[in-house]
Amino acid sequence: ENCRSQDEVLNSVAALLGTGGSKIATYHFNSDNGAPVCEQVMNALLDCNRGVEVAYGADQFTATLAQAYSNFFERETFIFPVPTGTAGNGLALGAITPPYGTIFCHEGAHIVTTEAGAPEFYSGGGRMTLMAGEHHKISPATLEDGLQRHGIGNVHHMAVSALSLTQATEAGVVYELDELRALSAIAHKAGMKVHLDGARFANAVVHLGATPAEMTWKAGVDILTFGTIKNGTMNAEAVITFDPEIAKILSFVHKRAGHLCSKMRYMSVQLLSYLEDELWRRNALQANRNAARVADALRQCVGVELVHPVHINEVFAILPPSLLEALRDKDIRPRPWNFQRKGQGFRMVMSYCDSAEQIRRFEQVCREARPSES
Repeated sequence: ENCRSQDEVLNSVAALLGTGGSKIATYHFNSDNGAPVCEQVMNALLDCNRGVEVAYGADQFTATLAQAYSNFFERETFIFPVPTGTAGNGLALGAITPPYGTIFCHEGAHIVTTEAGAPEFYSGGGRMTLMAGEHHKISPATLEDGLQRHGIGNVHHMAVSALSLTQATEAGVVYELDELRALSAIAHKAGMKVHLDGARFANAVVHLGATPAEMTWKAGVDILTFGTIKNGTMNAEAVITFDPEIAKILSFVHKRAGHLCSKMRYMSVQLLSYLEDELWRRNALQANRNAARVADALRQCVGVELVHPVHINEVFAILPPSLLEALRDKDIRPRPWNFQRKGQGFRMVMSYCDSAEQIRRFEQVCREARPSES
């Protein structure tokens, strides 16, 4: 086992809170952010917690980060640890977007809906040009049309500066490699840099059966927000670029933004441990498999609609009241999710350490529901 089961963690929390409050739903599949720190990563943290180290990233662990990630991405890589994905997205986009620039992105992207204007803040006034697309994906045709409508080089408009793509998208859907290459080529031709929001980077890589290099710089990505927290670490993400000129800018804005942490070793050792023995891959594969099992179970039930394809560890579904009641009777409480035109539904996010009992219980409820007619 890579970590304690969510059952154990939630039961411990409930015990600490006492019996006076409301009961915590044991099986909620609310978010992979709530999963405990992976045991391998926690052990690495404990091992590095000895002796005195030089502060502000001059420690022995941070010193090896660049080489480790250069090996991981198969080319020279510049890495800047940050504590959150919001900080990572803000810093990455701020480094490639001037105050008079605009970031082209999907209208449902996390940087638009859930980051309180961080990219605008870190860029000193940049804005976003929003585009639509099924399953929160931007198509090459949509990007070309958006650029034509906006205009390139028109001083009366904000300068086209960056294209931000989320991999996997907020709908849990993955861009194919040829899609990434096509979008990057259009962006580069327009003079833009390409940013990848990789909050669930590992889940997308294993779904594609690709290498990290193939999904980033080989596909035209200039800068990446590298997410690890959802897949086993604690407050340790990274901004990664393959461009030394962007890295020069990041070296200053990383500090100016307050993210050059004095005890950087505790972030760096997690990012190193994450790569060891392909932990990142094993955890992502397990989370994706858990989601696939949940999706397969739901497909057997009458009245269930899977709103998006299930590519990674997220399942978006509209559930009939009878099934929802049956799930709640077993203390399984999916997170409500609004699908706009389709109305109210639910999002279920599996993690790398959901217990076998959790998944079996979900499958059992679905089996006991009326099977779909074929």
